[in-house]
Amino acid sequence: MNGFWTWVLANLKLFFRDRGTLFWSIVFPIFFMGLLGLGFGRTDPVDFRIGIVDGDGTQWSQDLRAVMGNESLPFKISNFTSLDPATAAIEVDDIDLVLVIPRGFSDFMNQSVTGGNATLQLPAYWGVSDRGSGSVAIGVVQDVLDGFYRAVTQTPPQVSVAPTAVNARSLEYIDFLAPGILAMSVMQNGVFGLSLFIVSAREKRILKRFQATPAGAAYILAGRIIPALLISLVQVGLLLTVAILAFGVSIVGSLAVLLVAVMFGAVVFICLGFLISSIAKTAENAEQLTNVATLPMFFLGGVFIPVDRLPEAVQAISYAMPLTYFSDSLRAIMLHDAGLAEVAVSLGVLGAFAAVVFLLAVKLFKWE
Repeated sequence: MNGFWTWVLANLKLFFRDRGTLFWSIVFPIFFMGLLGLGFGRTDPVDFRIGIVDGDGTQWSQDLRAVMGNESLPFKISNFTSLDPATAAIEVDDIDLVLVIPRGFSDFMNQSVTGGNATLQLPAYWGVSDRGSGSVAIGVVQDVLDGFYRAVTQTPPQVSVAPTAVNARSLEYIDFLAPGILAMSVMQNGVFGLSLFIVSAREKRILKRFQATPAGAAYILAGRIIPALLISLVQVGLLLTVAILAFGVSIVGSLAVLLVAVMFGAVVFICLGFLISSIAKTAENAEQLTNVATLPMFFLGGVFIPVDRLPEAVQAISYAMPLTYFSDSLRAIMLHDAGLAEVAVSLGVLGAFAAVVFLLAVKLFKWE
């Protein structure tokens, strides 16, 4: 029995001395649970996206807008100068409802405060979609108007909402998910494909043979970029075909612009894979580093849930990740017909990230 317990103690020591095993057995599950909690844990209540067109431009209309923008209300307020862009936003499902404060609202409120019995209807345009947010928002906005009127006049409400339906393009979860899955797949192909290949080639001393040639680290990477890009394009083509034919996902943007965005994203993650291969000493180590680099982006990079649904502190982390900008770009192009100008900032961030990571990877690159 003494020998048995000595053997048990020896195995415990082996476990705690193996950093890789220790990480994946203890540290990683805690890390994974934290990511799941941040991404899918307790989320904030659903907010209604309300647009306001102030046609009165008086102190009374400003007071009403201030009440509508109160942080305690489930509203995300967008202000419009005219009705046309506001209803256009409804049609593309950017907002749920537009409330118009008409000219003469100030006169009506002044009369109501002094005991007048006039009534007023505020035009409201709501989006008809499968989500039903617009129709629900009408009732919530009416409640807010009632409370505003009672608070300033101390009388029963004499102001109401006059709703008009506007057809909105209904976006289901699969429409949101498809661009995120595309971005995630491109990331996987670039990071895993390059990092494991180079580390494996280093272990097999293939890179050592390259060292005897005029080829440099940048040359090695360039020779892998073209096939990796081609694989990414084939991958995206297949996934888009499945999304369109099997799930009815529609692409309203330009395929050419989408292709440019895919190329930017693929280069970023190829460079990230190259950096991991420059740091990792073994294939096992490369696989661990790759998981550490990519798993946070799975949950916080806008693949499965919108980044704006995460806590503000976590959003700052999300926007430090390249996958967030990549998935946002693909989603803007596929769902909202964004052109290069609309996604230029996101693509610029991806380009800068790729340049920094590439230079760092070349500097740290080892032949053996």
